[in-house]
Amino acid sequence: MKNENDSANQQMYYDEYEIDLREYIILLWNNKFFIIGLAVVAVIAAYLASSFVMDPTYQTRARIQLSNYEGLYSEPDTAVQLLSSTDLMQRVMSELEVEMSAARLNSYINNNLTVNQIGNTSILSITVKNNEPQLTLDITEGIITNFENDSNQYFQNKIDNEREYISDLKADLKTLNSNIDRNQELISESREEGELETVSLLIQENSSLQNSRRSLRSEIEEKETKLLNFYPLEVLDAPYLPENPISPNTKLNVAIAAVLALMLAVFIVFFKEFMKEE
Repeated sequence: MKNENDSANQQMYYDEYEIDLREYIILLWNNKFFIIGLAVVAVIAAYLASSFVMDPTYQTRARIQLSNYEGLYSEPDTAVQLLSSTDLMQRVMSELEVEMSAARLNSYINNNLTVNQIGNTSILSITVKNNEPQLTLDITEGIITNFENDSNQYFQNKIDNEREYISDLKADLKTLNSNIDRNQELISESREEGELETVSLLIQENSSLQNSRRSLRSEIEEKETKLLNFYPLEVLDAPYLPENPISPNTKLNVAIAAVLALMLAVFIVFFKEFMKEE
């Protein structure tokens, strides 16, 4: 008897569920023109806003490889900061005759300039965004050109100083060679005169001078090799003139507007029905 009652109750539940579901479907069908109309209006509004109201955003990219010579402009972390600096961007904007306040310039850098190190290499990726395609390209080229000029000047000064230092080392080496040769002559003369103690002291001094000479030669060779292997900053991938904007994404905006409009329309239909029943 109990099982029969449970079965009857379960059947009634399913019947009520089917009736409610049928009522919901009928309710939505009766309001189909409202639902479709709202979705169409939202789609048209999203399309018009994306096409004619929102400013297009263009983007270009470039890759540079830093110099292999030790210094500020060859350290990736430091180079990222220099490329993103307001000083560099201010020079670029001045060359392009684009006037910006300090606050606007900082905002532009934060929102439209991205500089990243690629892995653990000395290669940096530069991404620039702007509302005008040609200006996007010009800004990127300006950033690279100014940074490259700064880098080349910095390393030219370091190389000039290094060459002067090498010249000083070679002068010291020449003096050492002269001292060693002179000591060799003194050693020979002292041996002939039987001054064995003087010979011993001169040999010790010459041994010390020869050690200094080996160290000096090694340092000169190392620094000259470093200069021979030097290469400056190189532009691996030059920036390009963007043809199509990256935003707004019209298709995505239209799709989102359609989905949200359908959800809103269904909510309004059910809410109105609920208020009627109340």
